[in-house]
Amino acid sequence: MLESYGHTPGDVFLGAGIDPDLLKQPGVRIRYAAVNRAWRRAAELIEDDCFGLQGPKFWHPSYLYGLGYAWLASHSLRESLQRFVLYLDIVSEGKSISLEEDLAGFRICFDLKSEGMQVPAQVDCLIAVIYHMCRLNYGEELQPMSVSFQHPAPVCAAEYQCYFEAPVRFSAPADCILFPLDAVEKALPGTNPQFARMHDQLNVDYLAQLRKGDLVHRVKAGIIDALPSGPVANEKVARDLGMSVRSLQRRLAEAGTSFRDLLDASRQEMARNYIRETDIELAEIAFLLGFSDQSAFSRAFKRWTGNTPNAVRKAHFG
Repeated sequence: MLESYGHTPGDVFLGAGIDPDLLKQPGVRIRYAAVNRAWRRAAELIEDDCFGLQGPKFWHPSYLYGLGYAWLASHSLRESLQRFVLYLDIVSEGKSISLEEDLAGFRICFDLKSEGMQVPAQVDCLIAVIYHMCRLNYGEELQPMSVSFQHPAPVCAAEYQCYFEAPVRFSAPADCILFPLDAVEKALPGTNPQFARMHDQLNVDYLAQLRKGDLVHRVKAGIIDALPSGPVANEKVARDLGMSVRSLQRRLAEAGTSFRDLLDASRQEMARNYIRETDIELAEIAFLLGFSDQSAFSRAFKRWTGNTPNAVRKAHFG
């Protein structure tokens, strides 16, 4: 989406404290705080208040791994959405989506402010993607009864009406999509119970494996998020994770690593990406990685690579 507006995603990710290479590693968790910073920066760069509605153009259910395929093979939209909520942990630790049903219809609601999502386009993108996935299953004729957003109406409000083909309300009490009950009950043309059950098992296995190594990813995410603030102490990361330092040390040892190893690995991963960005001064990289000064960063970089950061940048990146 950033590229479609002429911007470089890597610059936005790095500026938000996200290592772009992490996006290629299955199972990695990126803290909401960093993701939200990236969205804020994107909103500053993109001169289009409705750019979040463009999200579905760059989305496919397969990005949700087995959950996406189980969604496509579900018997009905109700079953698809129930699966999505059940296995949401595959893609997010936040419990930000709920399903509600009453005489008015079947409602999907999003509690996004609890995850710190304050950028309207971020909310728009998620709701538009969910609607897009529903239409992939049901067909283009699917129409919601209404769509509501907590954020105020933008100058391009008419584009929301055009996209959702339904009444759209802004400054509403909640972010929700309301579907007719008969629509969510209708048997879908792509239903395949065996295929859906097969991917349900994959989802269960994936979650079990994810939770087994989850702490390591959470600690690395906490370290990366805290690096620009200076030296990272295990006390702060342990506190953010809701555990004692001793408990954190014990659980990391059980996972075959330590806080110091994860800190060193996180700095090394980020350094390899920052060094490619020739517009970022080495002194600034040292600051972003939590080193006391540039010389401390240079010594660590030489230990990791066998060369100084200045030599690597001149040899490979001009």
